[in-house]
Amino acid sequence: MARVSTLVQCTAALIILSGAPRALAKGAPQEAAVKGVRQIVLDEKTVGKAIAIRTARNLLTTVEFPEDMLGAPSCGDCTDGKNPDSDALFRVEPVAQGRYLAISPNGEPARRTKPGEEPVTTVLVRLEHTTLMLYLERVERKSAADTRVVLVYPNRSGESEYVRAEKAKLEAESAARIESEVSGRFLRAFSEPHHCSKKGARARNDDVVLEVTELCYFGREVILSFTVENRGRIPVEIGSVIVNKGASKREYLSERTIDFQKVSSGVVSLRLPEGDTTGGPFELTVSEGSGKRRAVTVGGLEF
Repeated sequence: MARVSTLVQCTAALIILSGAPRALAKGAPQEAAVKGVRQIVLDEKTVGKAIAIRTARNLLTTVEFPEDMLGAPSCGDCTDGKNPDSDALFRVEPVAQGRYLAISPNGEPARRTKPGEEPVTTVLVRLEHTTLMLYLERVERKSAADTRVVLVYPNRSGESEYVRAEKAKLEAESAARIESEVSGRFLRAFSEPHHCSKKGARARNDDVVLEVTELCYFGREVILSFTVENRGRIPVEIGSVIVNKGASKREYLSERTIDFQKVSSGVVSLRLPEGDTTGGPFELTVSEGSGKRRAVTVGGLEF
């Protein structure tokens, strides 16, 4: 019977969270009706003060924020549920990419400061525009507990969706503009005198093999294509990619972490000084970012 009762109570909590609090009264007639949605406006009267969140045994409480959290919440007496043997007072888990907190008491109350006093703790939550302190307390009666607490900025209830839509629009426009600029620059480079030559020059340091496969120039733009192979059983983490000449260097690697017997393909581009259309000879050095800090260099690269 205890297991059936617990199942009914958990099901009732989920029904409330889905926005149908009336179903709780039908599903659990022996329980006093619990609270529905409680909305708190984050204005000068609430920001900077502790916001009370009341929880009860076998009841899930959710807190909804007006924007995503920056990092994990800070709580000295909470668990994220990954450790089943934790004696923390509350279980606190971010959901929906940090837009909500799911809160529930963690088992039976283990510590009380005074006889009859319920366990309490505080949770610090950092948002982009403010930092909030939630004061978690456990109450005996479900009718006194919160099931859902919604925190909103003043006059922003209808604005959040508009802001998200505008942000997505700006990001899409920015991405399209960058793509257009890159494509235009690439096409302009082809209008300049250009030439590519296969190389196949390689060097090895321990189990790391560097091979320069192709060298191209487009006017003052120089592009080196290369591969890095890991012949050792320990993964290789690629750190810096350096060319001895030119400026405005940009690089691309298909993989920065190379597993055993795997190969990462890379490209590095640079811009030569005004009036210099050949530059060479070039020297390419690829170094590990961790581990043995090995470096491999291929030099004498010319068109």
